[in-house]
Amino acid sequence: MTVKLTQARLDNLIDTLNALICDDDLLNREQKENMVRTVATLGGIEERIRQMAEAREAKKIAKAEKAEKKPREPDLVFPRTGRIWTTDDLDLIHSIIDELPDSEIDNHILWLSDRQGRTPYAIALKIVSEGRLDEEWAKNWKPVAKELREKYSIQHVETKSENS
Repeated sequence: MTVKLTQARLDNLIDTLNALICDDDLLNREQKENMVRTVATLGGIEERIRQMAEAREAKKIAKAEKAEKKPREPDLVFPRTGRIWTTDDLDLIHSIIDELPDSEIDNHILWLSDRQGRTPYAIALKIVSEGRLDEEWAKNWKPVAKELREKYSIQHVETKSENS
């Protein structure tokens, strides 16, 4: 049998034990010492319940603050970033990589990235999740997206200045 230990039940139990301890005629010295230890243990449990309640409340507050995120701005270089992979996306990846040895997959990542509007790192991670190559290989593609974004912004600024 299990009994849910609530704050009210703990308070009631501690009050009852304190009343028994304070009654001089009911218990001998050894029994009172055991009761005092029990009350101390219950006090520790009560403190733990209070800490857990505070942690739950802090988690709720953090979750509420996190929910107030600003909407994702569109990525001009990789417009499909953050979107769900479709079966067409996966079919395209498989049509390219299934016939290739692992050593030649690198040559097709940028083309797939451009074709699907996703970062090269996202393409690499998808290939890893499909059972080809490993995450260490995929990490090599992480900085490439940043480089492509920088090149795009430089070209975009140059195009704007030429049009002005």
